Formats: sequence, structure tokens, C-alpha cells
Amino acid sequence: MGDIPSLTINSSKTTIRIVAKYKHQIVEHEILLKLVLSYYWKNDLPFIEKFMELLGSVIRRSLGKLFKIKKLSIRFNIESNDTLEESSIFKITILRITVDDVELELVGNEIILEGIDDRGTMSKMTGFRRKVNESFEMEFLS
Repeated sequence: MGDIPSLTINSSKTTIRIVAKYKHQIVEHEILLKLVLSYYWKNDLPFIEKFMELLGSVIRRSLGKLFKIKKLSIRFNIESNDTLEESSIFKITILRITVDDVELELVGNEIILEGIDDRGTMSKMTGFRRKVNESFEMEFLS
């Protein structure tokens, strides 16, 4: 394990498990997708924005239990099969995580979320024009 902190992200259709390791300590958190997604849907919240905020805060909480964090930066890439509002498939790739300018070792950095595609036929056929493939960075300061 060494002196370089590591972060492992495992995803399935029902959960996302985040495991942070540093020296001989391990911290694990889970995101239960069914509960989170139903809450967003019921309250008509912007799904991807809220999910990315949740994912970032869970990563920060996991790492924060291992050592003190002043600045956490997470670089993501998001791909979708339509606009973010209309998409039924999201592929989230974590490209880089740095804590106080120290880059963490990443293991299992992809999350794929798939839902019911209730777009119309024309929308499905023309969705390739609107799909998103964008990178962005989130910062958390303590």
C-alpha cells in the first residue's frame, strides 16, 4: 500500500462502492443507486449534476477519514447517448484525483449508469448529434 493513497471504485447496477486506502487504513462507502436515483426523479432534480456532487462528496468523505484534506480536485469525463437531460446511458470516467497537489492511485475508475430509454424513435435516431463527451473538474476546499 505504501505512502501513496489509493482509491478504488467498483460499480454495479445497484451500488457504487468507494474504497480509500492509505498506509494500513481502509475506508469504504457505498452509494445505493436505487435510493439516490428515485429521490432525484421524485423531486425533479437535474440528475447528472446532483449525482456528480454526491459522488465527489462521498470521495471526499472517504479520503477525509484517512488524512486531513485542504484541497481535493477530481477530473471527470462524462459520455452520454443524448443530451444530459434526455440521456439513458451515462459513462463516467474519473481521470485524476489530487489531494493537496498529490495525485492518488486510481483503481476501477469507470461508472456506467443505464436507465430506461423512453425517447421517441426520431429522438433515438438523431441522438448521436446531441450526445455529450465532456471533461470537467470539481474542487472541494476545507
